Amino acid sequence: MNKLVEPSSYEIVTVLPYSGRSTASTPARSEQRKVTFSDRHREVVRKHAKARPVERERCTIGSTVRTEIRTGERVPEDMEIEAFPEEVYRDAPALREYRYMNRDSRTFIVEPDERRVIEEID
Repeated sequence: MNKLVEPSSYEIVTVLPYSGRSTASTPARSEQRKVTFSDRHREVVRKHAKARPVERERCTIGSTVRTEIRTGERVPEDMEIEAFPEEVYRDAPALREYRYMNRDSRTFIVEPDERRVIEEID
């Protein structure tokens, strides 16, 4: 989010969505907003997640690479997040601005611009 500040008081007067095209020399920081999904939204995500394959841990000889995913944290760039299919957006339009990822039999809803995990759907 981009914040517009009143220069004389340094008071935040408005917050604008971050477009990903910042011309500033430092990236804009955003405040985490509290997002809540209804039980219906969660059920639509669960229904879709059951139909998708689950991403397993990547293994190399003699070792396992494991990244913990937690609500509120950023998803690493090397982990893929996906758009929901149109069917999900038709059933739950509020999910249109979000993406998701399946990991270890769990589904995570992700804010795509900052790649931040919004909620875990079990």
